[in-house]
Amino acid sequence: MSEGVPIGLRLGPGLIGLTVALALYGMVVCQYLFYVPAFPDDKRLLRSAVLLVFILDTVHTLAILSFYSRTLINCRWNTTYACTLEMPWDFSTALGTSCLVSFFVQWFEAFLTLRSAFSTSRNSFYAHRVWIIGNRNKLLTGAVFVTALVQVVFGFALLGVARYTDNITTLFSSPYNPVNSLGSAVCDAIITASVSFYLRPSRTGLPRKDDNIQKLNLVFVQMGVITFLNAIAITILYYQDNMVGKYFTTAPGTMKCKTYSNSLLAVLNARKSIRDQQEAQAPPLELPTLPSIH
Repeated sequence: MSEGVPIGLRLGPGLIGLTVALALYGMVVCQYLFYVPAFPDDKRLLRSAVLLVFILDTVHTLAILSFYSRTLINCRWNTTYACTLEMPWDFSTALGTSCLVSFFVQWFEAFLTLRSAFSTSRNSFYAHRVWIIGNRNKLLTGAVFVTALVQVVFGFALLGVARYTDNITTLFSSPYNPVNSLGSAVCDAIITASVSFYLRPSRTGLPRKDDNIQKLNLVFVQMGVITFLNAIAITILYYQDNMVGKYFTTAPGTMKCKTYSNSLLAVLNARKSIRDQQEAQAPPLELPTLPSIH
């Protein structure tokens, strides 16, 4: 890696991020195992999308583990170019899968989650009113498409430059890095703000005491804020005066993929408690009484 930077500052932030990312991946596994049996009636497209995100997240986890195990164990005390500066295949895989997960989750949350969120509830009448990222709102659709596309295009551009130079430090000096993260942050902000605005009780037409949609909205906003803060942190940390500060981007960068996977699954699984609450509040079945025989 970069000469003159202590090894602790070069690898420390990423190792801290890896520790948190492994915990977040454990949450992803638990949420996925909860989702599969809880929602067997979800559309095949949605279930396939969730499976794809889970597989990509798993590949990201294995790749980032491979990178740090090789760097910290196999390459210990080794100062060759292959161990210090070369852009390795596993880190490239981790970066690529992270970009794909971010892109897919932003699209799934915008187009699929809200459509399916009310498909099994008694509020399905309002589904067309709360699905606001669609053909009826071309401005928001275009904004989500452009910002999501920006982050994935510049993410792979960053990966391509690093592979071309075969130098891992390119990741911390390329201008594609902050554009990729800023695109993710802007896309998250658009989706979260739009959902929060359009799911207000005054717009959905639901009484305030019927807060099922508001509960789902709260989970959606919370997850959107987490992914937004993670992406914007990468952008802010990139603009440091020295190379040491830029290495700090590896901490939120390692966690980025996990925050998006958890965001998608958390929003989908939030429907379970809402559905159970609605079933519990359903009026009891009134059986007709038999006439008395005298």
